[in-house]
Amino acid sequence: MDLNLIRVFAAVIEEGSVTGAAERLKISQPSVTQGLNRLSRFTGAPLFRREGRGIAPTRSALQLYEEIGTLPKLADAAVNRLTSFDPTTAQTTFRIALTDLGQAVFLPALVSGLAAAAPHCSLDVANLNTETAGQDLASGQLDLAVSSNLLAESLFTSVIRWDRYVCVSRPNRFTGEKPTFEELTVFPRIVVRGTTGHALMQSLLPPPVPGSVYLSGFSAIPGILSASDLVAFVPEVVTPDWISRWGLEVRALPSDEFAAPVRAHAALDRSSSATSWFVDWAIKRMQAS
Repeated sequence: MDLNLIRVFAAVIEEGSVTGAAERLKISQPSVTQGLNRLSRFTGAPLFRREGRGIAPTRSALQLYEEIGTLPKLADAAVNRLTSFDPTTAQTTFRIALTDLGQAVFLPALVSGLAAAAPHCSLDVANLNTETAGQDLASGQLDLAVSSNLLAESLFTSVIRWDRYVCVSRPNRFTGEKPTFEELTVFPRIVVRGTTGHALMQSLLPPPVPGSVYLSGFSAIPGILSASDLVAFVPEVVTPDWISRWGLEVRALPSDEFAAPVRAHAALDRSSSATSWFVDWAIKRMQAS
């Protein structure tokens, strides 16, 4: 059914006359009458009857209006949300993809900030899949993705910050003189698979030696380090909490070479004003965290 016919029908019901509906919709009275006649033929039921100099809705018309009369307003509201977004009143869900490390680092600031800036909006967090994230951003299934590597050339990309990597181990793991970087790389270590920044870091190191442990995320690392002789190379941003909770020791690496960019990715053609607002807001929020 043509939404314009419903729009004409609802206007006549609400204005109480063809004249009022025509003025409200800024169309001619014959156009309103033609629209009513088309809708009447479509439904197979008379919708209005003559009453004095005007018309009055039939019982069928009132029933139809009760069921579909709000559709024009709902459609107009949906279109308006695409072109104008008020975070204080909007009710929408934003979708972001993060690694588990990204979730630990950025989600506290994003969740608390969104509650203040857009209190009726929700956040849907997905684990980052670098193979599909670019396509999901372009199709609108994701609003934002955070990754150290470039997901696709056809995306908007902004560097949030640089993660400097450090070496972490249990207290008193090394006796005497502190080991050099070259010596650190010969110890069995924890390797995190599938994390983009970590993969960049591992590419700068010799292959892991026998006795190393491979994980799919960062959350188990401090507990393992505190109970073993393993070492781990991790972003410095996570270490303050690990030091306070686990008493781990941190060693700086010798150069800025051991740093990875953290990038935010979004579609070049953002699908709505809501997405545009969220992307800009979230990037600033993460840069400040």
